[in-house]
Amino acid sequence: MTEETTDRQEAFFAFDDDDEQERGRARRSIAWKPTAVGLLGLLLGLVLAVGAALTWDDSRKLAGYADRSWVISGQYQDLTNDLRTKTWNPVYRGVLPADEAVTEQPFDSGLADPRVPEAGEEIVFRGTQTGSGEDDFHQEADALLAVEDGTLQVVETAEAGEFGDGITAGTIAWQRVQAALLLLAGLGAAAGGVWFARRLYRRER
Repeated sequence: MTEETTDRQEAFFAFDDDDEQERGRARRSIAWKPTAVGLLGLLLGLVLAVGAALTWDDSRKLAGYADRSWVISGQYQDLTNDLRTKTWNPVYRGVLPADEAVTEQPFDSGLADPRVPEAGEEIVFRGTQTGSGEDDFHQEADALLAVEDGTLQVVETAEAGEFGDGITAGTIAWQRVQAALLLLAGLGAAAGGVWFARRLYRRER
């Protein structure tokens, strides 16, 4: 075998090795596409699952007030020191329901000593949210009132419209349906993302 033939063979195999390396790099670069699709599906699934958990937790917290509570609107007035932390609570002004049932026990506004109110009376009450300043609170809020330990009190405040016309068994059931739908959507997004990523990977190999 001549020296020239040996050089040609070495050049051929070197070219073949370079070609294999190029194809390997190409496959590795293409693999980023299915990887990104799979991760996106998993991320979307996680977000939806967290939303489902939060919705379910809200329904669990409110279930005890179904059909035994009132919802009133509040207008932001001021800040007051939180009773347990070094943060602030909002102070709202609203009107009690025109329901004689609210006069059957003292009302605790969270700002003064409990007293028996009048139906439809204008009141000032402490919100349940906490924050570091005025910008952390809603200018208009919904307040959920319920009787706890023989006292009518604000058990929860939230953004206006959050509690609708009141908390009923139907409200709780609908929240739990929403939680289930969000969870199913999350599982579907995660499974769909993985399935599509695998299909894309096979197609581009």
